[in-house]
Amino acid sequence: MQDMALETKRFLAGSPLRRPANAVLFGLFFLFMLAVGAYNLIWPLYGGSVRMIQAFTFGTLIAVIASVPAVFVVWFLDRRQHESPLLLIGAALWGAVVSASMSLVFSNSLYGFILRVAKQSGGTVFGLSAETFASVFTSPLVEEVVKGIAIFVLFWLLRSDFADLRDGVLFGAMVGLGFNAGQYTIFLLDEFAYSGTPPFLSLAALQFVFLGVNGHFIYSALMGAGFGLARQTHRPRMRWLGPLIGIALAIFANMLANSVGTKVINEVVRALTGQRLLFASTPTVIVWYATALGTIASQFWAYILLGIGIYRNEKWEIETIRQELLDEVNTYVTPEEYVLIEEEVPFKGRTVPDYPPKVGHAIMHAQNELAYRKWHVDVEGENVEEDELVKAWRVRISQLRMQAEE
Repeated sequence: MQDMALETKRFLAGSPLRRPANAVLFGLFFLFMLAVGAYNLIWPLYGGSVRMIQAFTFGTLIAVIASVPAVFVVWFLDRRQHESPLLLIGAALWGAVVSASMSLVFSNSLYGFILRVAKQSGGTVFGLSAETFASVFTSPLVEEVVKGIAIFVLFWLLRSDFADLRDGVLFGAMVGLGFNAGQYTIFLLDEFAYSGTPPFLSLAALQFVFLGVNGHFIYSALMGAGFGLARQTHRPRMRWLGPLIGIALAIFANMLANSVGTKVINEVVRALTGQRLLFASTPTVIVWYATALGTIASQFWAYILLGIGIYRNEKWEIETIRQELLDEVNTYVTPEEYVLIEEEVPFKGRTVPDYPPKVGHAIMHAQNELAYRKWHVDVEGENVEEDELVKAWRVRISQLRMQAEE
């Protein structure tokens, strides 16, 4: 219970949500947007057949299950400073319901406008069909902007919790993962209306080709990394340039997927089956194989870029913990524990010896939180020794040691 109170104080530090009135207003706004988004997604079911409602329900369940492996990837990356599960779930819900529905509304409106432009200019827009132009240019722009709004809101409200590149990747990935799931149900209903058969597995092979660590999970992680870098850096220019670079990379990745990726998918399917991709008839294995090749062809650079960024951030976090905990040795960090801190390497968590695993993990977590909080306070130019959270994490470490000795 005490840990929960400390965690709450941590992610509210520097946030407008510290004021109860602001927290209530935002909570109501969040619920309102979820209701509007859910209505936009569900209203096509009104008056629909029982089979359509069943397809939507079963498709939603598949989308949730297919997202689980990607959630474990986020959990693995979230080892040193655990984000609140409720915040991560909220980010995914916003992506699935609000962002996906907003994207659907704006994309359809823009597509109608592009169709009118195409009719007035001989049937094409800049030499492309209206459908191709919308798919490659306007849809990625709309999708990344509406997801970017969610990431910006998290960036603005969670000043202390949204602290570095890793945090940006995690929050962005969860928004994108939710968006993937929301799009799956939208596409499923579209295909059901078109063919009369819901292509549960073949569409899942397309939308969750690498167990969910693909598509909007990657695009939004790139965007979130830009916002996280803006919070982490000491360079004034990068504080506004980081988010712009993240948004640009996300849009670029989405455009490549809808152009190069789609081209590869269609060509592979045609080569293997002799016809274009049809979810109702193309075997699921072929859909997965073609999508995997298309994803690699268009997104390999994004995986590499994210991998480099996460690795460099891991090293930054380890060095930050080393520096901030150095003057805590013999008080809240034992010399033996600091030796393990010095030996810590990326992607491998350390242990706290001589304690039961659960208590040792809690002490390690509190030490990491102490280090991060000291870094935050120092960056903001305030007095570390007078900070309430610095004192609270030190007290928590002492309490954990005493409880283990009783």
